[in-house]
Amino acid sequence: MTTGEPNTTESRTNPWIKWGLPTAISLVAAGYLGTTIDFRAVMAEITPEAAMILAPALIAFGAITLLLEAITLRRVLHRTRSDFTLLIAARVKAASYLLAIVHYALGAATLTVLLRRRAGVGLAEAAGSVMMIMMFDLGMVLSMVAIGAALVSETGVELQFGIIVLLIAVIVGGLALLRAPFSLGPFDRLRDLEIFRAPRQAPTRDLIELAVLRFSFVLVFQMMGWAAFHAFGVEVPLGALLVNFSGVVMVSMLPAVAGIGPGQVAMVEFFGAYGSAETLLACSITLAGGMIVVRSLIGVAFAREFTREAYAAAKGEAAQSDHEDL
Repeated sequence: MTTGEPNTTESRTNPWIKWGLPTAISLVAAGYLGTTIDFRAVMAEITPEAAMILAPALIAFGAITLLLEAITLRRVLHRTRSDFTLLIAARVKAASYLLAIVHYALGAATLTVLLRRRAGVGLAEAAGSVMMIMMFDLGMVLSMVAIGAALVSETGVELQFGIIVLLIAVIVGGLALLRAPFSLGPFDRLRDLEIFRAPRQAPTRDLIELAVLRFSFVLVFQMMGWAAFHAFGVEVPLGALLVNFSGVVMVSMLPAVAGIGPGQVAMVEFFGAYGSAETLLACSITLAGGMIVVRSLIGVAFAREFTREAYAAAKGEAAQSDHEDL
């Protein structure tokens, strides 16, 4: 067996994992919804009136979240290059939208490549910065669940609240260990990896500001969920909205084609007590479709050359990797 054979096998397997898994997840979710819900009734629920109510909220959502994303990237990388301006940060993030619509991981990879090229940092540091932002997002979503759980007076809420608080403590504890001034013994080599440089060396003030920015970002998502329910006449208590919609957001992070499938199942299942399955699915489809349209327009209008640059860079690096494997 030659040294190239394992890599060849891996290169043949990875596309199936990368594209086959999202396709399978979307098909399973669509099949489940198709066997349990009348899609003609779903389409009847999607009215021009609902779309007109939701459209302004979607436009505001697109503008506000892009601004928060740009400020976040600027905050994380402001110590690297002074010419990495807020406008460039916004265009970099906008460029990642188009590929993130196709595949969530592809969007993260695009953002990493563009940060490397435009912010002048190494690939590991760029990847570490993206990873740190994603971990803060997860922590803020869990925090939102904890707040919602505290507002909901249902049986077993204490256990739910305790689990969420424990998960938040694990994330905070991990960050504290990365920044600890004392030796971790055999784990020092892991802690000193370049990918952990951003969370390890960022000033405490930057981390606090990052937490506030990502909490604001998640809060905007929650408000967008409330607007969608309002457009379709679904009344959801605040505590249930914070808990359940955070669950929808986390489920939506599963790999799926254009993010379609798992989020719609989660919306129907998590909010079944507040509306019919047809109304909830119509709400979810309209919300997801609206977000895709808004972010696609932002990506096309705001950062076309950045998208081309990221695509060309990704192809170049893939070709170089294939050449090194041979």
